[in-house]
Amino acid sequence: MKQLKLLLLAALTLVSATAVSQETEVQYTPKTGNYAVSISAIPMTQYIGQLFNGAAANNYAEFGGQAYSGGDVNTAPFRKIAPLMSLSGKYFFDNETALRINIGLIYQRTYRKTYAADDAAHALNIFSQKKVIDTYLSNNAGMSAMAGLEKRVGKSRLQGIYGAGLLFAMNNSVDEYTYGNAITDINQAPTESNGGTVPAMNGFSYNRLLKDYNLGATMHAGIVTFVGVEYFIIPKLSIGGEMNFTALASFDQAQYQDFEGFSTVDVARKEWTELTSPSSNQITVGTGNIGANVTLNFYF
Repeated sequence: MKQLKLLLLAALTLVSATAVSQETEVQYTPKTGNYAVSISAIPMTQYIGQLFNGAAANNYAEFGGQAYSGGDVNTAPFRKIAPLMSLSGKYFFDNETALRINIGLIYQRTYRKTYAADDAAHALNIFSQKKVIDTYLSNNAGMSAMAGLEKRVGKSRLQGIYGAGLLFAMNNSVDEYTYGNAITDINQAPTESNGGTVPAMNGFSYNRLLKDYNLGATMHAGIVTFVGVEYFIIPKLSIGGEMNFTALASFDQAQYQDFEGFSTVDVARKEWTELTSPSSNQITVGTGNIGANVTLNFYF
């Protein structure tokens, strides 16, 4: 009986030691040859937070990658570098060094139709309810790309990360207007509804916008540096937070507008092109133009 107890004790000790050994051998952190994909954790944290604050409308935002974009997206030219979503990935050369790539794309097309009174029908019948259609077409397309090296420190599930890369982005947008009521000798100032009318110009009794565009795409180029931390919740899955610091140069191309109007000099409809804004450039250095990222990271 004593020998049986000793055998059972030895077996339990062996099983326990094996379990401990297996637990310590679990690979939480990335290693040579691993790939990673990162998505934004902000939509998830926002959704969870709104569950507790009584928000009437709670929905998921877009799960983009770490999109490198302008800080004040309402100020030109930085508003033209913000992709709707982006993909962020990594490849590990060794346990501490990875190639980081981020690609963002944006394409937006708006085609809006609005009604305006039919001037010709109204001239024949002042009670006419006939309408014509004005249109507004906007095309906005762009991309951003960043490639760089990432280094990490620490052997535990909590690791520090830092690195730098090169950023390039471009964007171009065109706005076009069409009108249901034409400019004629009789109808020199037709009714319109889509907002293409502009302030009066000398020599014209009426004028309106046909097209708003840049001579070429707006370009952005610079250096992105980043520092942050990652904590591995389970093997191959981490949540991270980082701050970016960038030096970014932007080059905005000359802007033109095409017009049509009724000339009081030629007594006829005329079309012409105006240079409304010359080319310009801007340099921004700091953290405000990029900001912080909170991500979920999946390793394979």
